[in-house]
Amino acid sequence: MIEYRRPEMKELKGIAKMSAITFGDYPIFHEFSNEFSDMDSFIDLMSEVQHVYLKAYYKNADFFVGEENGQIKSFAVLIRPNSSKVSVFDYFLSGAFKLLRKASLRKLLKLLNILEEGHGPISEIKEQSWVLESLAVDKSCRGQQLGTKMLNDCIIPYISKQSSGTKETFVTFTNTERNKKFYLKNGFTEFNYTPIERKGTTIGNWSFRMTIDPARPAIN
Repeated sequence: MIEYRRPEMKELKGIAKMSAITFGDYPIFHEFSNEFSDMDSFIDLMSEVQHVYLKAYYKNADFFVGEENGQIKSFAVLIRPNSSKVSVFDYFLSGAFKLLRKASLRKLLKLLNILEEGHGPISEIKEQSWVLESLAVDKSCRGQQLGTKMLNDCIIPYISKQSSGTKETFVTFTNTERNKKFYLKNGFTEFNYTPIERKGTTIGNWSFRMTIDPARPAIN
């Protein structure tokens, strides 16, 4: 049985590696990964990038892991409405300078630019919405519906309980057809499609939303 909890800071490095492996083959990263001599080197850097990112967000976002028999099989990062923005200073405090040992500043800025393009369509409603910033399942556990379970058994009920009595807007985005189908299957509605153009290649970039009702108060 999957149990959900907030991960400890010391677990973020392992989660970062899982995230890098999960997202490493996504189209949005192809231009960046092609600059590396092999995929292992790229995944190694992406693991470090993800670790910095997770540490920077750890205090200002809600983190969840899905665990079974002591093994973390899924994780998610959920950003609250009107939450404090993570600054460049936060990234440096979380170890961003160390990334320069493995990649040039030019490469890191290119990666940041790619990620910013993906976020673009949801930026206008981001402040007033819950944002699913990241949802990943260990590659060895794919096909077990763990992403669906985390959404429906953990994240959506959590948002519902956190509501102050009003409906909540929940948004996310992806650039793969597979994930597009996943979000539509799980109750999201597509509200924007703004493809990203990179050196003659078109990358899909879909944005989704759903409305979550507040939890009903318990009856004594």
